[in-house]
Amino acid sequence: MSAWKLKKGNGIAFYTIDHWLEAGVNIAFSTRLGGCSEGAFTSCNLGLHVGDEQDKVLTNREKFLENFQTELGQSVCCQQVHGDQVRRVDHQQQGRGAFLYETSLPECDGLITDEPGVTLLSFYADCLAIYFFDLQHRAVGLAHSGWKGTMNRIAEKTIATMQREFASQVKDLWVAIGPGIGPCCFEISPALADEVMVHFPGFENILQAKSVKQYWDLSATNHQMLLRQGVNPDHISICSLCTACNPHQLFSYRRDNGKTGRMGALLSLKY
Repeated sequence: MSAWKLKKGNGIAFYTIDHWLEAGVNIAFSTRLGGCSEGAFTSCNLGLHVGDEQDKVLTNREKFLENFQTELGQSVCCQQVHGDQVRRVDHQQQGRGAFLYETSLPECDGLITDEPGVTLLSFYADCLAIYFFDLQHRAVGLAHSGWKGTMNRIAEKTIATMQREFASQVKDLWVAIGPGIGPCCFEISPALADEVMVHFPGFENILQAKSVKQYWDLSATNHQMLLRQGVNPDHISICSLCTACNPHQLFSYRRDNGKTGRMGALLSLKY
């Protein structure tokens, strides 16, 4: 059973994991419920780069973060270019991308920190948010892994960066995979399906055939990637919600043909 639980605070509905909270980590994945945005962005859009009104996005962000006694200026955001670059951040980067998208850390899809109060914040509408927590060295990481990030193994590279920067040991890592487009809805081309098979030899049941169509299970791919890195299977929490299948609760870029909002992934050390 998934450890992710739906909660509501300050009018915002979000998913979180109790045992991470109890261990001193703020972790959350927002829904589209409880904000002030309108139209295609109804109602809790947290993305500044999608065409929504800036003041409404900032209000939504502030309400979301207030659930964790966190101010927006404590956050660090990256551009999310569907790459594989992971960057260590601290209090010096706080505020980057929080109020203006243009100030986001460039050319970056993963963030790590060991400073309490530095809030990692990224945005989603089908891609996976992958959260990392090193219980022993008190460090966290957050990776944006769509199909390109998965193909480039950004989850592995986040672990490697935490090992280099914090001396993290894989056996000590907790990992959580948030909601994303599921194998029920993520149809891919035959050419991409061939690439998947080449890039992930030995991975089981990550492609599903339905008639002549192929569907890719991004969550299962990342899960098996983590296991092959040595992450304890008991330390991995997976949310099985499909963004495309849940229009009332979640934004989906593919379902909504690109005109949609963004959910937010939040991660920070309390102490």
